[in-house]
Amino acid sequence: MSRKRHATLRTATASDLAAIWRMWKTVMEQDVYYPYDRTYTRQQIEAGWVNLENLIGVAEVEGQIAGAYIVKPNQPGHGSHVANAAYMVDTPFRSMGIGRQLCMHSLAAAKAAGYRAMQFNLVVSTNIGAIKVWESLGFERIGVVPEGFYHVGMGFVDAYIYYRFL
Repeated sequence: MSRKRHATLRTATASDLAAIWRMWKTVMEQDVYYPYDRTYTRQQIEAGWVNLENLIGVAEVEGQIAGAYIVKPNQPGHGSHVANAAYMVDTPFRSMGIGRQLCMHSLAAAKAAGYRAMQFNLVVSTNIGAIKVWESLGFERIGVVPEGFYHVGMGFVDAYIYYRFL
């Protein structure tokens, strides 16, 4: 039986921010996908990630926020035509194809916003599911940061940089 689920994807609103924060905390406590650790406060995360100045999309399944993405400039000024994106799927909704749906939605949103390309600065090498999705959607691995991530269960592992033109 397939676990694939079609989520409703839409732009996040202010009323979604609390649910995104709860999902963020849960994922950060897993210590295997993001460089942020559990010491980051909601205020710190909202300053750079979960705020409506960035493009934020959410995936809903049966009225629940199942995942989210952020798109923002990868660099300021002369580098701002390249988007940076990050994705998060809540634990009960993983392996259902929601990450792929979020990425596809974010690519369209980034292009509509005028970005020319998208770059992921830190994809943990042990996140095989995400790597398969990014590569299937045309992202190329353009760099390796040796031992660039500390994985709680595995120690220091490589991190990858991915890039794709829009």
